[in-house]
Amino acid sequence: MILTKKRSERVLGEFSTRKTGNSLTLTVPKAAGVPAGKRFVLVAKDDGTLEYRAVHGNPWLDGEYDDIDFRAELNDVGNYGQQSPIGKERVDW
Repeated sequence: MILTKKRSERVLGEFSTRKTGNSLTLTVPKAAGVPAGKRFVLVAKDDGTLEYRAVHGNPWLDGEYDDIDFRAELNDVGNYGQQSPIGKERVDW
């Protein structure tokens, strides 16, 4: 089999699926640098190829914002756009 690749791609090897319960498993080699627990979506393209794409984290769901006190932040910087207008910024259209 001849593999063509783009400049930013690197071939890590050829792998076969194996049966795991009612699913097929495709191994990701350690050389790929993918951490355990990383999430991916599988995209079936029109040409029949399958492409795995990394799911980017959602800070609202993955706990990144759990230790932020948003009420204190609002008190500190104000709620932009909710202040009463002062001066000439009030324009009647």
